Amino acid sequence: MTAVLIADSHEFIELYRGDKDVRIGMEMVRLRDDVRFVSFAPDRLSPIDKARFDREYMHEVGLPEMPERMEVRLLPSLSLRFSRKESGGIVSVMPSLGRSIRGLRPDIIFENPFSWLTPRSYQTYRASRALGVPVVYYDPGDDIPISRKHRIMATWERRVVNHASAIITYNEAGSLRFQRKYGYPAERIHVIPKPVDVQGCRWGGDVSELRSSFGAGPDTLVVGYLGRLARYKGSAYLLDVARSMGADPRVAGRVRFVFVGSALSSEESDDDYRLPNTFVTGMVPHGDVARHLAACDVVVLPDLTSPGGFSTAVAEAMAAARCLIVGTGDRTEFLPLVDGSTALLVESRSPEAIEAALRRVLDDPELRDGLAKAVGDYADREMDYPVVVGRYLEILEGALVGSIVDRRPALHGIDEPLEAGE
Repeated sequence: MTAVLIADSHEFIELYRGDKDVRIGMEMVRLRDDVRFVSFAPDRLSPIDKARFDREYMHEVGLPEMPERMEVRLLPSLSLRFSRKESGGIVSVMPSLGRSIRGLRPDIIFENPFSWLTPRSYQTYRASRALGVPVVYYDPGDDIPISRKHRIMATWERRVVNHASAIITYNEAGSLRFQRKYGYPAERIHVIPKPVDVQGCRWGGDVSELRSSFGAGPDTLVVGYLGRLARYKGSAYLLDVARSMGADPRVAGRVRFVFVGSALSSEESDDDYRLPNTFVTGMVPHGDVARHLAACDVVVLPDLTSPGGFSTAVAEAMAAARCLIVGTGDRTEFLPLVDGSTALLVESRSPEAIEAALRRVLDDPELRDGLAKAVGDYADREMDYPVVVGRYLEILEGALVGSIVDRRPALHGIDEPLEAGE
């Protein structure tokens, strides 16, 4: 058998999150010595990375070091803005993507699609048909309302989406979106939680000095928020809780609120979050997130419903084995969390509900510790990169075996490496 060559397609690679957008390929080649992984991505930075690094192109910042049989090929690109909004609203156009995939001649295409199909998906679709190779989507499962515009677009998107041999999505919300919007068969959708570097999220060192820098004493309950400071992200609702609890002399000195992040290009300012009982870290390097999570006793994510999805912040907090208070209410299709078992789920965007949950864990350390352990155990079993990527490889193998093209190899055995263009 020859090696299996996987072509990966990305709208943007976002470096501010660490190596997450290329980590899947890294894990695939580490897990299987019969896999080669080539990721195609635009040479321009994503909108968030552009603001974060004050640079225009990927080569000005640099990519993480790649393992053997893994590479990222940056293609000439331009960005098109289709909507004026605080986050997103820009797609990448890579005119040479289809030609590059056809020149590579992969065995299978692994695509991270947009919430609606951009030019990239049509390019990979045509390349797949021209080469006779299957496509598998892996989708973040964001909850995108299906408007009249989306229904109209779906009339020609449907053929492209249903061409995919399988779809992997992080949550039930993503599965339902593909079924309702495109009529995609439920039996070909695999719901697998978001992958995360579990051990990388667990800081094993002493955090007493860091907690002290927050203004917290040994017995202070440190309540953390992780992510961008913006009302649409929910941070402002936790700020309301800080104001309320800071005004209550019974608990004011017992709780410290730490906002791990920055407003970046938001209309809000870091200074808006500075109160007598709060601390704002500003943007911290991704490699230091684990230490900051370890310094927090509770992590609050006030709103994961607008839009709903499985955010990196909640995945990292789960992996870090922190006690979580999450604003989803009864919208349990976004996250694999169980109220009272692996987290406390409260009404989204509700300072009153968040404060009630905080007072509960403040007075019940056993509950706090039990929730933290349970969610950490879940992350170990279901979310660690080797576990998740191993499942991805099984799905890719199924797509290859089920392909009508008999020449597609299965994901086992290796005689010699496959060179680019062969």
